[in-house]
Amino acid sequence: MITKQRLKSDINFELRTKKRSEERIIERLNKVLLYGSFFYAFCLFTSIITASFFGYSVITHYISDLGREAVFPFSWLHDVFCVFAGLISVPVTVSFSIKLKVQYKNSKHSMLFTKIGLVSGVVGNLGLVFVGIFSLDRAGPGQIYHGISAFFAFSGIVVSIFFFSLNIVLSHKCALKKLGAFGLIVPLALFVLNFAIAIPIIEWILYYSIIAFLLVLDCYVFKNKH
Repeated sequence: MITKQRLKSDINFELRTKKRSEERIIERLNKVLLYGSFFYAFCLFTSIITASFFGYSVITHYISDLGREAVFPFSWLHDVFCVFAGLISVPVTVSFSIKLKVQYKNSKHSMLFTKIGLVSGVVGNLGLVFVGIFSLDRAGPGQIYHGISAFFAFSGIVVSIFFFSLNIVLSHKCALKKLGAFGLIVPLALFVLNFAIAIPIIEWILYYSIIAFLLVLDCYVFKNKH
């Protein structure tokens, strides 16, 4: 009897130890993803400041111009940052989908919203990777490679934000209602406006709205344990 109780106690101890070990690993991974996201935002800001010394301006230049050597002598930095951001955003998007699964009765519609957000987000993330690979200096005939990559990057991420936001707004327990409302309206509206009026400043505002949304969501997902 004592042997069985001790064996059961040892098994429970091992399970608790394993669980704590897994939680520590997940916590460290979350920190890497969170800091990685903010690192990309910092790198983007640094690139803009550096490029401004060579005549670059968000008023007159598109985001992709950071990848053109004739505009920015260190264009390779932009390419590397895009690849880095795209790669690190894949596990971030997966984490979003896990965290934002419906918090009330697992509604099939909200599950669908989460899946669409996940798939479109990963497509957008991979599009961003290819934006770095096929920068304007390697854009292909008629810039088709770069154009397709940029389209998938923007459209995928905007659609992902829309459906993640829809999930947030529909969840009774989520504390990010205002962020959800922002994600439902602002990026999508700017995305459409960017197609209607293709000027650099609108593209930049769209990009900033995407980054702002994702960084706030990053903080919620990777710092909130519940």
